[in-house]
Amino acid sequence: MLTGTVSACESVDARVVDRLYDLFVEYYRDVERRVFDQDWEEKDRVLLLRDTEGTIQGFTTMKLYDLDFLERRVRVVFNGNTIIDPSYWGEQELVRAWCRFMAELKMEAPSVPLYWYLISSGYRTYLFLPLFFREFVPRWDRSPPVFEAGLRDFLGRMKFPEEYRDGVVHVEKPRECLRPDLAVPSPARLKSRHVQFFLQQNPGYLNGDELVCLAEYSLDNTRRTARTALEEKVIEERGHEAASSEKSAIST
Repeated sequence: MLTGTVSACESVDARVVDRLYDLFVEYYRDVERRVFDQDWEEKDRVLLLRDTEGTIQGFTTMKLYDLDFLERRVRVVFNGNTIIDPSYWGEQELVRAWCRFMAELKMEAPSVPLYWYLISSGYRTYLFLPLFFREFVPRWDRSPPVFEAGLRDFLGRMKFPEEYRDGVVHVEKPRECLRPDLAVPSPARLKSRHVQFFLQQNPGYLNGDELVCLAEYSLDNTRRTARTALEEKVIEERGHEAASSEKSAIST
């Protein structure tokens, strides 16, 4: 059983970072420590998954951006290196912990749109979108809204100015990506229209090409665990506000 916690990257011990690298390189090909460390230095938060003995069995790095796009303020969470030991793939703690984190961010600025910006070299990551969001880009059954399509391109060019084009980060040479035995979809998975679409949009995924994706984290747009986490946070915040109002009334 895993437990997830989010920490500031600057507070994480170097030995922990070594453990994250060892875990990452075990399941990814074409990994360079220099590139891994660069990703780490660019991020400001990390979600760590520990087993009952305290051993780290998975993680994802994250970066929060506060941006102005088309005269609108937006907040964007970008996920970087991510892996869970396959023996724990049946657990959902990564999802639950990530959703709690996103819910907290949303409640920091409820009126500001909060987006999840992810790049996916594997269909498993892409499938989080239809599982937890009502609307997201890109998707097989409809064209993206103008604002989200533009924001996706803006973020792609911002992060990957030399490699981003047509919705995909095209790597010049093969780089870190899941081993084929973990990345190639099974015949059963290939029946999914979402998986078919991912492969069509990102045919170079086995070389490390990344499909750039975007979804808004809001009550109207979330499903299942993502929505539950946000609903719970909204109720919690309303309870705090009510308690503060009552305390203020008593004091006066």
